[in-house]
Amino acid sequence: MSRDIKLVTLALFLWGSGEGLFVYIMPLYMEQLGATPQEVGAVLGLAAFLAACSFIPGGVLADRFDAKKIMVGGWALGAVASLGMGLAPTWQVFIPWILIYNISAYCIPAINTYIAEASGDIPLEHTITVTFAGYAAGSIVSPFIGGRLAETLGTSSLFIIGAGLFTVSFFIALSARSHAAHLNYTKHRDQSLRRQLGGLRPLAPLYARLFFVFFAALIGTILPANYLSTLGWDIGAVNSLGGTASAIGAMVLSLALGRMAAGRRRRGLLAGQLLVWLGMILFTLSTPSQRVLPIAGYFLLGAVPTLRELSNAQIAGQAQDHMRGTALGMNETIYSLARSLAAVLAGALFALNARGPFIAAIALIPIGLVLIARLRPAPARAEFIAMASTGNVIIETLDD
Repeated sequence: MSRDIKLVTLALFLWGSGEGLFVYIMPLYMEQLGATPQEVGAVLGLAAFLAACSFIPGGVLADRFDAKKIMVGGWALGAVASLGMGLAPTWQVFIPWILIYNISAYCIPAINTYIAEASGDIPLEHTITVTFAGYAAGSIVSPFIGGRLAETLGTSSLFIIGAGLFTVSFFIALSARSHAAHLNYTKHRDQSLRRQLGGLRPLAPLYARLFFVFFAALIGTILPANYLSTLGWDIGAVNSLGGTASAIGAMVLSLALGRMAAGRRRRGLLAGQLLVWLGMILFTLSTPSQRVLPIAGYFLLGAVPTLRELSNAQIAGQAQDHMRGTALGMNETIYSLARSLAAVLAGALFALNARGPFIAAIALIPIGLVLIARLRPAPARAEFIAMASTGNVIIETLDD
């Protein structure tokens, strides 16, 4: 890994450490500030919707400007929003800050674009998964630490401490070098958004397959905590045992699947789906008398964020350089839409049978495996021009 990739990995580690302090207790904190459960749900739903709407604009900006600048802009916005949430005296004042915090997710396509630009000859499946494993590593122990700090310093302090970690993370990301000097951003700034999005048509079959893969894998990941509650688990056990196992799984499986997929993109996506499918089986077989199976199931759920990053590697590897950010933004939007639809179906199935979401995932994931197994490799690129740029060689692809 290059120096810049290591810096971004460290920055994501600190971001995961800061976000893990408060992300799991955010709904409870809003209730402490006076919001009703219905109001909490409405605000969180709006926040998630705005995050989903931010991905494509963020990707377009990463294509038209330096991806690093767009990336660190999101970092700065998130740090300011976290401080605002910590200082909010009422839940009404809390609302605009949590919305801004979720909008700061617009930088995710820019982060993936920057990683692709800085990867050099290293396979994207490896660099993207390893980099985001830094985030997963940071979120392993921070929820536990956040719980202890909330008891001694108060819940609002978690957002302020998180803002401090985000600020350090911002300066680390800022110290990474730009890798976009060779890209002709000026040429594409005058291109209309409609034409920019129209250039994604060749990727439409891949997007359709990935949407189904996300949908099938996510159905069983929405309500495991509610299911374990029916087996007698309390909230603390779900958060400490299940949450920690899932965070560890996200880090370990990201590293393992990323290495497995390097140079063989379909292999990682296939293995990731298979691990999620096995996790669904473990949850289905769980009983109130034992906890090993659901903890192992939570560990295997760590493959879900890896599927997301491996799909980004697929997209980044096939998209044209000047449209990479837009293509990645579209993929993030598809993931969010798949998660929203999966949540609706999971809720309906859970009302009929607590194991219903897991059974649906067990039935649908094999279809996703077939869709990826039949995925055609990316078309060969026609011409490569080597260009020298301040000590490193940059390969720029020209289409026919």
